[in-house]
Amino acid sequence: MIRLGLPAIVLLIGAAWFAWSSYRRAVNAEQALATLNAEHRALMQEVRALERAVAAAEQGLRTLSSHPSVPRDVAVTADLTLADVRRLLEEHKELDD
Repeated sequence: MIRLGLPAIVLLIGAAWFAWSSYRRAVNAEQALATLNAEHRALMQEVRALERAVAAAEQGLRTLSSHPSVPRDVAVTADLTLADVRRLLEEHKELDD
């Protein structure tokens, strides 16, 4: 009886330990994934806010560069900045994909 009982008990304890450790790893992975998803949502909200700010700045620069009272060198600088903003937005969209 003891010869069969001891291996069965050891096997049962090993299976219980394995099940418990697997459960804990799954819980930890689920928590890590939830944290990662929350951080991703926060970052995406920040990106959208920055995109809106860039769009507003681009509109302001477009208005500035086309205004007749703005000196030519300022208008050219505003146009160059517009091109830089567009390039940055395109790079960001490439990273998004």
